Amino acid sequence: MQSEKISVPLTDELFSEIRHLSENEQNQFFHQLVKRYIERRKKEHLRAELKEGYMEMAELNLSIAESFVYAESEALFKSESNKHGIQYNKEVNG
Repeated sequence: MQSEKISVPLTDELFSEIRHLSENEQNQFFHQLVKRYIERRKKEHLRAELKEGYMEMAELNLSIAESFVYAESEALFKSESNKHGIQYNKEVNG
């Protein structure tokens, strides 16, 4: 894997926290830090996109759900009737 070197300015206070690490350990530390940061940002971006998509679809989804409320009510009534041994017959006028 090819890599690039970067320079990261740190305050003396921050550098004192990692000074005890070898150069290789410092490199690994920053590599993991940047990798985790990028992964977190990607997740945040995806979450924001999903939220936006769900918000855009909310009105359509509500309309679809409202269109089937009668069918859902009928199915629930039939299911509960069968559970309690009550015969349910839907009359169809045709």
